[in-house]
Amino acid sequence: MHAVIIDTTLTTPPTGGAQTFLVELCEALVSMDFRMSVVTQPGPERTIFDSLKRVGATVLDDIWRRAELPEERGTKLAAWVNSVKPDVYVVSISPDVGWLALPLLDSSIPTISIAHNDVGAFYTPVAHYAPLIDCAVGVSHETTRRLREETGVPPERVRHIPYGINALAPADAERRINATRETGAPLRIGYVGRVVEEQKRVMNFIEVIRELKDREVPFELHIIGEGSERPRFEQELKEKGLGEYVKFWGWLTPQQVKLRLAHLDVLALMSDYEGLPVALLEAMGQALVPVVTRINSGSSELIRNGENGLLFPVGDSAACTAHLEKLAVDDNLLRILRRGAWNTARDYSVERMVENYEQCFRQVSASDLPRAHRASAPRPYPLLPACKSRYPFWLRKVKSRLGAFRYPPMQIPGSS
Repeated sequence: MHAVIIDTTLTTPPTGGAQTFLVELCEALVSMDFRMSVVTQPGPERTIFDSLKRVGATVLDDIWRRAELPEERGTKLAAWVNSVKPDVYVVSISPDVGWLALPLLDSSIPTISIAHNDVGAFYTPVAHYAPLIDCAVGVSHETTRRLREETGVPPERVRHIPYGINALAPADAERRINATRETGAPLRIGYVGRVVEEQKRVMNFIEVIRELKDREVPFELHIIGEGSERPRFEQELKEKGLGEYVKFWGWLTPQQVKLRLAHLDVLALMSDYEGLPVALLEAMGQALVPVVTRINSGSSELIRNGENGLLFPVGDSAACTAHLEKLAVDDNLLRILRRGAWNTARDYSVERMVENYEQCFRQVSASDLPRAHRASAPRPYPLLPACKSRYPFWLRKVKSRLGAFRYPPMQIPGSS
C-alpha cells in the first residue's frame, strides 16, 4: 500500500507533536511493507525531514517552486499525485496546497484529513472540501466531535485516532514514581512546546514564577522549545529578577526531550486551546504530574483532576501556583498523581495509533467503500476562501517572486 501524506510545515520551525508523530507512524508502517511518501516544501528545519528519511519514508520537497502561487502549487501537487496513483492521500498539515490539490485529484484516489488542533484552521478546510474527503480524523474526542457536528462530513466518515507514545516500562515507572526528593529540594517544573503567546500563553509563567518566589517555594522551571516570545520572556525575567529560576534548553530532538523529562517532576501548560498535546502525553508516560489548563480538547480528555493531574482555569496564575506549591510540599500527592498519569499514558501507545491508522488506510482504500458523496462536488470546485485574493494574478506573481527571497513559508495556527 502506498500512502501520500502532505505536511508543508515540517521544515518550518518551530515544529511540534503534530509533525513528529509522522516519524513513529511512518517507521511502523514501512516495517509493514507500506510505501510512505511525505510531501513538504523547502525550509530551514531538517530534523524531522531527515528522521523520516532514516525510517524509510520518501520525503519530497521539490514538487513546486517557492515562488509559485498556492493554486499553481496545488496543480503541480495534484499532477504528481495522479501520476503515482497512491492508495490513499492524506492532508495532515497544510494551510493551502494540500487542500487546493483535492478537486484536481483522480476521483479514484481515497482521501483523508487530520484535525490536529481545536482551532478553525483545521475545521474550515474540511467543511469547504467535505464532498471530496472520504475520512476526517480527529486526534482528540473534542476535535472528532467538532468534525462530526460542524464540518458537514457525515459521522460515519469521521474517526478518532489519538497520538501514541512510548511510556516507561513498569519497572522503570515504579522507580521514578517512588523516588524520594531530598528535604528542601526544588520542585522541577517543565514546559515543552513553542515559546509563543498565541495559544501557548507562555508569558503567564512570569506571574507564576513571581508568586512561587514570593511564597518561598523551592522550584526550577525548565523551558524546552523555541519561539518568537523567547527574547521578551528572557527580558522580563531579567527585569523582574527572576532569571535564576528558569533554564532555557532551546529546541531538542524527541529523544533529547524524553531524556530531559526524566529529570523533572511536573509538566505545566498554560494553553487556551490544544488538540491532544504530544508533550503532555510524553510527560505523563514518563510519570510527570500534569498541571495544565482546563480546556475542551486535550487536557479534559486526559486529566481527571486530583487523580492523574491538576487542572486550573485558563489565565488563572494563582490557581496554577497553588497547585505547584502543594506538589512541592506533599510528596505523597506527587507520587499518587505520578502513578495516575503514567497509567493513563499507557492507553495511548504507538502500537495502538499505528493499528488505527493502518485500519483506516486499508478501509478507506477498499474498492467497495461508498463514494457517492463525491458526486455532489461542484465542478469547477470553488477556491478555498483563505486562498482568495483581491489582487490580479500577474501582480500576485510578481509579489510572490519577490517574497520568495524575503519571507518564510506560512505557518498554520496551532500546528505544533
